[in-house]
Amino acid sequence: MRIVGSATVLILIAALHSPPSAQMADGPQADEYPIIAQLYADPARYANRSVMIYGVVIETGPGATFILQDVSQRPLTVVADQKTKAAVGDQLIVLGFFHADANAPYLSAKALIPTQVVAGGGCC
Repeated sequence: MRIVGSATVLILIAALHSPPSAQMADGPQADEYPIIAQLYADPARYANRSVMIYGVVIETGPGATFILQDVSQRPLTVVADQKTKAAVGDQLIVLGFFHADANAPYLSAKALIPTQVVAGGGCC
């Protein structure tokens, strides 16, 4: 049996009791933390709200436009500015505003946060 220090136990307890979200303590904040399938299922709920979504870039388009896919396997167009380009295969947390256009919903990115899931991750 391995004995664990009290600091480690406190960290584990805090992790187990923390609400699941992509919110970062000192980073950008969002109103909602849906998966892409939720955006398509209830676009009115998320329209013109800030959302944060984790996914992988599966395709790039003109300018700084790209397609993000998450654990729901639904693609979503993301429109970023020229300073925040992404490449195919990038794992990102995207903070932006959801636009529920009937023909082509999209996310206008305010921030792209590079991330990487290793061992036991849940995306793509």
